Amino acid sequence: MTQTVGTIQIASLAKETCGHFKTGIPCPKGMWPAVTQFRLAANGILLTDAFIKTSQLWPDGSIKWLLCEGLIDLQHHSVSDEIVLTLEAVESDSPSINLVSPVNNNDEALSLSLSSGKTFIINKAKPFQFVTDKHLSSSFDIVDINPQSITPIAFSYALHCSNNEYSALIVEQKYEIRLGSDKKLIVETEASIFLSTGTVCAHLTMRNPSAASHPNGKWDLGDPNSIYLKECCISFKGKSLEPTLTLNSDVFSSSEHEELTLHQASSGFENWQSPVHVNQDNVNSLPFRGFKLYQPDHLLLSGDQAKPQIKISNSGSTFSIHVDKFWQNFPSSAHLTADSLNVSLLGSRHSENTELQPGEQKTRRISIAPFTIQSLQVVIDSAWLKNASVLPFLPSKSCEFDSLIKNGIGGSSSFYQKRLDIDEFGWRHFGELYADHEKALAPDEPFFVSHYNNQYDPIFGMLMQWLLSGDPRWFELADDLAKHVADIDVYHTSDDKPEYSGGLFWHTDHYVQAYTASHRTYSKHQPSGVYDDHAGGGGPGGQHCYTNGLTLHHLLTGYTPSRDAALSITQWVTNYYEGDGTLLGALLALKNSETPGLKNVKTGKYPLDRGTGNYIQALLDRFELLGNFSDVEMVGHIIRNTISTSDRFELLSDVENAWFYTVLLQAVCRFITLKLQLQQYDEDYQYASKSIVHYASWMAENEYAYLDKPEILEFPSQTWSGQDLRKICILRFVASFLDEATKSTAIAKAEALEKIVVDRLSSNVESVSTRVLCLIMQNSNFMAYQNASEFVKNSDFKENIPLSNLKHNSSTPAKYLFKHVKRFSWGRERSQLVKRFPQFQKWLGKP
Repeated sequence: MTQTVGTIQIASLAKETCGHFKTGIPCPKGMWPAVTQFRLAANGILLTDAFIKTSQLWPDGSIKWLLCEGLIDLQHHSVSDEIVLTLEAVESDSPSINLVSPVNNNDEALSLSLSSGKTFIINKAKPFQFVTDKHLSSSFDIVDINPQSITPIAFSYALHCSNNEYSALIVEQKYEIRLGSDKKLIVETEASIFLSTGTVCAHLTMRNPSAASHPNGKWDLGDPNSIYLKECCISFKGKSLEPTLTLNSDVFSSSEHEELTLHQASSGFENWQSPVHVNQDNVNSLPFRGFKLYQPDHLLLSGDQAKPQIKISNSGSTFSIHVDKFWQNFPSSAHLTADSLNVSLLGSRHSENTELQPGEQKTRRISIAPFTIQSLQVVIDSAWLKNASVLPFLPSKSCEFDSLIKNGIGGSSSFYQKRLDIDEFGWRHFGELYADHEKALAPDEPFFVSHYNNQYDPIFGMLMQWLLSGDPRWFELADDLAKHVADIDVYHTSDDKPEYSGGLFWHTDHYVQAYTASHRTYSKHQPSGVYDDHAGGGGPGGQHCYTNGLTLHHLLTGYTPSRDAALSITQWVTNYYEGDGTLLGALLALKNSETPGLKNVKTGKYPLDRGTGNYIQALLDRFELLGNFSDVEMVGHIIRNTISTSDRFELLSDVENAWFYTVLLQAVCRFITLKLQLQQYDEDYQYASKSIVHYASWMAENEYAYLDKPEILEFPSQTWSGQDLRKICILRFVASFLDEATKSTAIAKAEALEKIVVDRLSSNVESVSTRVLCLIMQNSNFMAYQNASEFVKNSDFKENIPLSNLKHNSSTPAKYLFKHVKRFSWGRERSQLVKRFPQFQKWLGKP
């Protein structure tokens, strides 16, 4: 049976002859076994340059998510067309046993026979080194640096088929490039190569894996472990390439005696000299506005934003070379000669050196094709998405907050406009959200630089809005932000202390400019004592941990860096609460056992705060990605040791220090929903359900809108109204668990809060600030919470197990210490010692 799963709207057809798509498709539980094969069609035309693979399974072994990637010939369609994607399960879609594999794999290279008869060779010794019939070659190069060594770390490939024919090859590579002394660069590539034409659609990641020094908890540019690069680029070489570059419909070519250079030095917008772009000296040194195109000693063209289309010819074939978001990721450049082409991926040889900070990375997408490619985005069919039921809290219809939410994509306060206000462009900044609410103490400052770093997970909120509305602007914002967060906001190292390594950096410090901290929270230039309990230093912390959006982005796009970032953050937050397993770590945990926000290892209790809620969400996301039930069991353990039916509520009256209990309870709602979905009405389900009923019953009688009592708040802003939405979500969810009298009280309280929040946010200019918009996007789906809990009516949670029989996991200091003594390893202890205390490295060596 043919299923309509999505649609594609063509953006333009000015020069594009082909479209490329890569999309995740959710599937209803039990509909298709894991071994099912499929055919994919666009407007009824079978797609031959495409493949489908299973990416996630339901616990019963049926398919939960598919990943579809392919090419569509746009010459069959017009701009007004809506391309309908349909999926059909077939009995067999495996290659015939008579087909010969197009792959020849040896130690040095992998050779791929294309349908045209040409051979595509992948050199294993160096990253992105491809050769087509020995006439055209590509490579990854670093300008002005001669690497000491290039060491392959990993290489893998997978053949995919469509319609009983081999259709594509996926190749993944990883390399360590030694740059001198103790500096190294990690380069990872993932490429889809379509056999019919040799089209390559790839992304390439460049990473500095070292740890930062962060003296006194400050993370400024200019770190001694930073790598300074002139330019990382993709180079193409061959005889008589005849490269051409098209800008603004003008075509420029390079002959044997001419060179062409395109240099995008800044965004080209009015605020291009914004202090967002300061270097390690706290100076914006961008050389000029926009781009310049020139030959040696001769300016050909200048302008604001360059959107180059580059082509090269070789042995009668023409290839289009495209690096995604060229001007947005400045400094960018392209250099063309008669027999070579270089397109930058990071930095430009014509700008100052680019500083890649320790633990920072950059990923760029590139395509090489015998035609011009348009990137296509599949919008999942709403009926299909609803039937798949993969997102328990996805709204099914619009709500009272829709008009406010739409301020995020249109008007003078949209996220697009805020990019322009602060010039949030350039390779390190593009995709980030401007934290405009942080200028509350300096409203007249023309450029108040503050970065949001995904607080309250706007990636997830934007993707939810996109799935609900189909508006491509929401996806564009979410996609740009996810790629920024995965590269820049996550600390990509394993060489720092475990409480920091792999973690997500906080948003930049409240109410002060970022200065040279960039996206790493604390700068030596920031003033101290800005507000009560101002930290002024530190690193990643469990209170700022968001994985939902990165996980959903990976499932919807197949984008590997988002998946890796979500898993990295989850491992980091696990280390943050559970320790690194060393005796040294255990002793430090015992010392800090009474510290707020940390797990008390003496008692085994977790803090009742958003950090624990974020930890639960991260573990559930890892379960979504990897399917390991130990993560679900761990969540049950955490809930048992955080809340209970015997809890008293006096502490919740301290709103400033207790408001985030609702973040935790929302995570418990998700856990309960998962257990219902799995039909696991076990002790963990019972405990979580009855504990949240205990809390919701108190909320129904005692909660209020925070701004009803502004005198007890340090900063009584509309952010508090945004947080009130969490209470509505919880009350709506738990209503199905309550007796009739308490249910009526809970629903009445939820309705009263909803009316108050709508009135306050609808009439206040703060509602369009970044933080409030993100809270609304995330938490206005309270009716979806109520719908998700309707499963409860079919369960017998009240009768299964008496709560008195459910035991906490007890812990004592002696038990905790003995567990670590049994697992003592000098190698692990030495490694963690020098990570925590780098001053010991001169005697004990590096980690």
